[in-house]
Amino acid sequence: MRPSICLLLSLAGLGCGASVTQNPTGLADVPDAAVDVAPAAVDVPPAPVDVPVAMVDVPPPEPTDLALGETCTRDQQCASGLCAQTPGVVAGCAQPCVDDETCLAVNSQLSCVLDRAPGGGRLVCGQVVSAEVDPAGACTQDTECFSGFCLDGLCHNPCADDSVCAAGWRCGAQPVGARSVQVCRANPISGVTVEDYVLFEGLASVDRGTLPLQVVAPPDTVSLTWVTQDLAGPDLFASVTGVTAPDGRTLVDLRSWNTLREQQVRTLPSRLQINGATFPGRTMEPMVPGVFRSSHALLNDRSGSPVASRRMRAMVRVKRAPGGIAANGWTLRLRVIMGGIAGLNAAAAPRNARLQSALSRMRAIYASVGVNLAVEGYADLSAADAARFATIDSQEELRALFQRSSGMTGDVLPIFLVRGISSAAGLENAIGIAGGINGPPGIFGTVSSGVVASWDNTFGRTDLLAQVLAHECGHYLGLWHTMERNPACTTAGQADCSLWGGVDNLTDTPATMAGASRYLMYWTTSGSNELVSAGQGLMMRGNPIIH
Repeated sequence: MRPSICLLLSLAGLGCGASVTQNPTGLADVPDAAVDVAPAAVDVPPAPVDVPVAMVDVPPPEPTDLALGETCTRDQQCASGLCAQTPGVVAGCAQPCVDDETCLAVNSQLSCVLDRAPGGGRLVCGQVVSAEVDPAGACTQDTECFSGFCLDGLCHNPCADDSVCAAGWRCGAQPVGARSVQVCRANPISGVTVEDYVLFEGLASVDRGTLPLQVVAPPDTVSLTWVTQDLAGPDLFASVTGVTAPDGRTLVDLRSWNTLREQQVRTLPSRLQINGATFPGRTMEPMVPGVFRSSHALLNDRSGSPVASRRMRAMVRVKRAPGGIAANGWTLRLRVIMGGIAGLNAAAAPRNARLQSALSRMRAIYASVGVNLAVEGYADLSAADAARFATIDSQEELRALFQRSSGMTGDVLPIFLVRGISSAAGLENAIGIAGGINGPPGIFGTVSSGVVASWDNTFGRTDLLAQVLAHECGHYLGLWHTMERNPACTTAGQADCSLWGGVDNLTDTPATMAGASRYLMYWTTSGSNELVSAGQGLMMRGNPIIH
């Protein structure tokens, strides 16, 4: 039996009193009130989302063992501990060095060069690849130097000691940034200085001479004086056979004598025992810094038996001054040696009126071109020599007289006073003679060391004695005659003629007799021709014994 509707409603909690409309379907009507029905839980996958991911390059560990030559950016990357960073000169891992010898052990193609690193200069083994390197050492930038180091217009080479430096230079510290490097450099100067360098000393083949020898002239060089000397005796001729300037100019060439061609340094081709040449030798030739090359030889006297070899010295005197300027006010020092003159000796000389007046007048002549004069002292020839040399009768006596300067030291010019010079000696009535043009600078005891003047042949005249002394000392200092007695040579081997047109090699002295005869260096004297040109004064002040 089915339950009653009332029972069903009662069980539903509606009670039997409620009005219920039966549905033919048998289902109860649902009221219109909203009924919240919780949806069943459903797993729905989320929509895809693009999330950016950063890409990070992780560098490999920094190398610390890069080999020589490998590219680097820091010292710590190189096994050598040094990363060179000078483009055009040297770059990459490099070996430290002190001179070229250090680098040759690493690679025969390398040399010691300057690395201008940010922390300061340092020396490393490298190779400057440049077609502009000047073998004479002149430069305007580092890449023009095999050493990669251009300073003051000259290439500077690394060094461990003085032995690898050219004559005239010393191994020393040169600041480059915060560091310093050891390079060959000129000694610093504060005033005029004269430095002597022996380029060669030893046994030399006579008539063959030396290979080119080098000296480096710093930018403050005033002059260079080369000397060739026979160390064994006065029977061979000495010659500076050639000199070449840093810019390639030929300054001296022994072969040019056969062509009668003027040279940029005028010098006699050879002289017995000793000979020299000074640059600049004329006012139109400026001094240039860099490497000068010279060659030297001893030459046989063709009239005697030939000598195969002989001890020879080749040297150079480098005169330097601030700015390279041959300044006014430098001093020529004299030592007066006398003998055979009645009433005149070393003790009486300071009170001898004629001698002191002549020296005073000579002092005034030289002062006109900025040269001071100082007499260092007076000396007497021995009694035997005073008798022998009272009158110079031959070239042999003249040479022997000049050898009496042996024992002297310093940059002084020996002046010998004798009674007379005989024309019988073939000296053409000379009243004064210089040992050379130039004379040996500060070198004594040779057949050319000094000047001589005649006391009697100047006829007691103070003006003539003064002019003779000033004239002959001018020759010794490098001055030529403003005009010669004989006409100019026109062919090789011509007799009784004068080389180089018969005039001097300066631009500010006259080339006519009317003008030249007024000058101190005219071939003869009147006692009043005392003019000295500015150019002549410049040449005198360039001589190494004036400072």
